[in-house]
Amino acid sequence: MYCRICNQYINRKVTLKNFFYKDYRDTCINCFKAKMNLFPYFVIPIQSGMLHIFELLAEDVKDYSLFIDYFYPYYKAYLKTNRLIDAIYMDYLDQQYINLLDKFEVGNLIIFTNKYKED
Repeated sequence: MYCRICNQYINRKVTLKNFFYKDYRDTCINCFKAKMNLFPYFVIPIQSGMLHIFELLAEDVKDYSLFIDYFYPYYKAYLKTNRLIDAIYMDYLDQQYINLLDKFEVGNLIIFTNKYKED
């Protein structure tokens, strides 16, 4: 399989343990490292609770769906918790969406997003 950004071959190590698992990433680790956020977690307080935000990318990209597989470790860790806090995924998050969530009074919420735009 080839990276959809740089067309470099992605070498996938196949063993008996992972033979039946689908782990096909659209981008190579080098392209992801060039655009990744070094501090991916932060908290924003709202009226009815807290927004726990996991931001994956630091730069704008054309197609956010290329990087969605890199959320897998975060989502897997979330599933291992008791899941008292709801979680959602948004490609792009800005202050408008945060104000909207604040008006809905959603309480505590975990948001997985590719890009958070601060005003």
